[in-house]
Amino acid sequence: MKAPPPPLFPLLLALFTLVSSHAQWLKLLPLACNAAWLFVSYKLLRKMGAEHWLALLLAGLTAAAPQVVFTATSLLPAPLFGLLLSAALLALLHDRMLLAGTLAGLATLTCTAGVALIAACALTLIVRGRFRRAVAFTAPALFLAAPWFAWTLVHANQDPADYIPGHLAANEKFAVFGSNLLSLFAGPLEILSGIGDPYAALVTLILLAICLWKRRQMVPDTFLLLYCGMILLQLRPPAPLLAPVLPLILWLFFRVFRNFRLREALAATVLILAIVPVAATLMRLPATLRTGQFPLSDQPPNQWQEMNKLFTFIRLNTPPDAILAANNDPLFYLNTGRKTVRGFVPDAYRTFYQSGGQTVNARQLSFGLRAAGVSYVALTPDRDLAESAAFHKSVEALERAGILEPVAIPGLAPEYRLLQTP
Repeated sequence: MKAPPPPLFPLLLALFTLVSSHAQWLKLLPLACNAAWLFVSYKLLRKMGAEHWLALLLAGLTAAAPQVVFTATSLLPAPLFGLLLSAALLALLHDRMLLAGTLAGLATLTCTAGVALIAACALTLIVRGRFRRAVAFTAPALFLAAPWFAWTLVHANQDPADYIPGHLAANEKFAVFGSNLLSLFAGPLEILSGIGDPYAALVTLILLAICLWKRRQMVPDTFLLLYCGMILLQLRPPAPLLAPVLPLILWLFFRVFRNFRLREALAATVLILAIVPVAATLMRLPATLRTGQFPLSDQPPNQWQEMNKLFTFIRLNTPPDAILAANNDPLFYLNTGRKTVRGFVPDAYRTFYQSGGQTVNARQLSFGLRAAGVSYVALTPDRDLAESAAFHKSVEALERAGILEPVAIPGLAPEYRLLQTP
């Protein structure tokens, strides 16, 4: 059994469902967290020594980044995690240890990588000889985070496919680590521009070495080191996971180059950096207006109008106790009220590291559908999901075998389908 995600973000979403379970209403939570995160990040940058204009610039660059806009308008925990970790660091710098520890514990209950925040802050206090403050910080953090980790250890075995030191062969581990390392260093540019450029990894590495050699700050730098180490070992590209710490990454670079003597060159660099995320985000607005959702990549997102037709048909024409299978199962659950499962667990290595790898086959999907008691399967393009192609092929194979039968829905585009078990 795979360990479930940390509970804080789903718990807050559950409170929102007391008013409405409509996805557009629920998106107010990450949107509000994103706005609060940007404000707290500005305060944090000012506390770490950034001038007013520089703190505003870095917060603005973060706000305009396509990856940040995507997470702010999606039902993802990244904005809440970014808010809590920034608030924890700010409280720590204000010497409010109990508050900082509480916020760090809550951040860990939002994303397991919050453990890096607890470790970095505690290590910094211990190295500086502030043992009482270290205890005051660590106690509330562990009080909140430890029960969750204990529960997951007792009730669920962590899926070995989630991390590199799992079931992979030695050569596969080496390949994954190298790919992750490249993705990690190319990540800042990918988040700002939406384009993953391998050559940017070398530039980032050189700039990072220069900045750490010129000037270091123990708290944010130690946290970034531990956080990047954690996401580097996960069996998925780490670049998108850098979004919650983007203000700290930008500060790491700018705290050195803000004193650059050639002001004209610095101003030109700042202007280019400001244009890149704004232009990348503006280029995605036509697709956003056309489809009803912000696209993260060049792949067109699902048409929200067609999705609503499919949701409405399912609500009106399927039994309330029907079990539905869909690749994007949370979205269908929220918009149809039907219990929804995925029906398969994708192979992370084949999904992210093997071009054209078969993440699920028809036999695996058929077994998963039967085990879950699925009576309907929904197909949507989901071009931005890496495992979508394999899911479509498996469903089509089950349809040819007579295991699934198409359901006619008038006026629905061909890429949006509903099938049922005979």
